[in-house]
Amino acid sequence: MPDSVNRNELANTVIGLWRGGTGSLQHVGDSANCVYNFIESGEKRYLRLTSSRNRTKEQIEAELDFIAYLRRGGVNAMLPVPTAAGRLIEEIPFAGDFLFACVFEEAKGKRFKYDPAKLNKDHFKLRGKTLGRIHALSKAYSPASNFRRFDWNEDELLLEADEILPESEKIVWRAYDALRERLLDHPKSNQTFGLVHGDFGETNYCYQGARLNIFDFDDCSSHWFAYDLAVTIYPHGWRKEGLRLLDWLLEGYSESMQSDVTLDEITMFCQWRLLYMYLVYARKWGFERLTKQQEDWFAKKRENIARGYRWYVR
Repeated sequence: MPDSVNRNELANTVIGLWRGGTGSLQHVGDSANCVYNFIESGEKRYLRLTSSRNRTKEQIEAELDFIAYLRRGGVNAMLPVPTAAGRLIEEIPFAGDFLFACVFEEAKGKRFKYDPAKLNKDHFKLRGKTLGRIHALSKAYSPASNFRRFDWNEDELLLEADEILPESEKIVWRAYDALRERLLDHPKSNQTFGLVHGDFGETNYCYQGARLNIFDFDDCSSHWFAYDLAVTIYPHGWRKEGLRLLDWLLEGYSESMQSDVTLDEITMFCQWRLLYMYLVYARKWGFERLTKQQEDWFAKKRENIARGYRWYVR
């Protein structure tokens, strides 16, 4: 990705393709992508810049097609906004590669912040119901063209694991190799496996009344539906009410999607999520010149991975 100065100049140029006001540009954050917001015709929009090293244009086209399909099916997925020329993706040459630029609607509403003093039942049921609707639609999804999103084991993060994770990370490598082999043999059918959001956590939706407005489908892939459930519940498993939250999530899920998912399966995918996030931060931070906070984060996650994902038990 470009450095911050060049990146901001580039983003200012790019939003002109959407007739955005350059004075309105604000940097939101960086992860796998660079994200900005800006104002266009009085509406807040979100610009996403994705390196061609991370995603192909065809993969992004497949993502946008799935988002549009979900929206037609009643899921409040934030749609891409076309440029003044009518394109959903712009290819921006940069440093011998390309950045793919997309702009999305703003997700209206509030971010969810967990409050243990509240019951939270309605929220987790709504979260489950929303995921259930996504998965029910996913089962019937047929791409509009030859669009194809990658399978879970074709994720570029996993393909680059050898480069990201040093051999010295023996605990993590042992857990990763064992679980990956287990997943390669894990049963799947069109009732249990299909396109998922892939990152359905509290940072990727806003709640507005009795609905969730969802964004950031960049991790969308063909995966087990149980993985989406695990992603959304795994940060809460350590809480004394964690299993109750899971029950509410599955109660809402069952309103839209019939499933025989078991606690063991959810737990397995929570462990996979732990490993996946370890790789995310290994790529982001590396292992040299870490801050004390980063060292502590790796140490804690390494300990959790070695122990295996656990729910709170009295």
